[in-house]
Amino acid sequence: MKCKLVNVFSDQTLAGNGLTIFYDLEDMTTSKMLSFTQEMRQFESIFVTHQISRSRFRAKIFTMEEELDFAGHPLIGLGAHLHEEFGVFDEHLWEVELNQQLVKLRSQVTESYYRTSMSQGQPNNIKQLNQDEKLKILAALNLSESQTGGLPLEVISLGLPYLIVPLTQGIARAAINHSQFEALLAQHGAKFVYVLDISKAEGRTWDNKGAVEDIATGSAAGAAAYYLFKHGFLVLQHPKSKLTTANTPSNQPSQTINISIAQGQYVGRPSRMEVNIIITDGVVMEVNVSGQVAKVADLKFTRSALTEGKGIHTKTSEERTRQQVSNTSCHETTC
Repeated sequence: MKCKLVNVFSDQTLAGNGLTIFYDLEDMTTSKMLSFTQEMRQFESIFVTHQISRSRFRAKIFTMEEELDFAGHPLIGLGAHLHEEFGVFDEHLWEVELNQQLVKLRSQVTESYYRTSMSQGQPNNIKQLNQDEKLKILAALNLSESQTGGLPLEVISLGLPYLIVPLTQGIARAAINHSQFEALLAQHGAKFVYVLDISKAEGRTWDNKGAVEDIATGSAAGAAAYYLFKHGFLVLQHPKSKLTTANTPSNQPSQTINISIAQGQYVGRPSRMEVNIIITDGVVMEVNVSGQVAKVADLKFTRSALTEGKGIHTKTSEERTRQQVSNTSCHETTC
């Protein structure tokens, strides 16, 4: 087995959101994939488990706590990896099978490394919270009603359900201070929260214990951009263009919106996620999230690390709480 360290949503190393990509796998259990993810101490890792065809692959995504059915920045990083390993042209299309969905990626060569765009399909409006529910969530985030400008809190999914918490001010104050925050989110059908400054188009999110803040969350960027469009904060562009997408017939004119979502400044890793929204007849047909990827290192593993039960320590919950996202600047090493 090999792995590659990349920085996602940045064209520079030691910036953006770190990611470990595991590939050339032998048979590996889910528990061991989780252990390797914990060992690398990234917010998320992705494992390429099978190559189905030249351009189609199967993958699994993990946080340090669990396996996820979908996540954005691991897929953006994976597109760059696939282009480096299998690409022959300046631009390629890839299909990635996850546990419950097929994701389409487009990768392009850049001066620094690669850029990947991810199609997230159509948004799913899951729930708008009532006033009592809104106040409970705000209290759990160290926020108040006056900071929302009267805007609703909504659960929106583009592969992973996020509770979007819009703010007009005071995003720096946001922090999870509820011991059962994951259960609180689950009551509304959300997996994670995304606090969004609507004037700056800047977001923040954490693991549900509030211990680690994510640097750049691709799976939330599309939902955040869609929320801004839905509530009238974004302006349509190119009203007469004809765009062919996975969900839009070629004979229907489409409108587009492009927006950049900022994240990561509060953990010293400022990042930018580009979102493209395609609208036909007033209906959002597709949301695409894209970003630059920078390569940090190629890694190889000792034989003992690949032996079941040896070379890897499964961290306890308390140990993981103390961990911070780390990055390696070496070119090649043994871990």
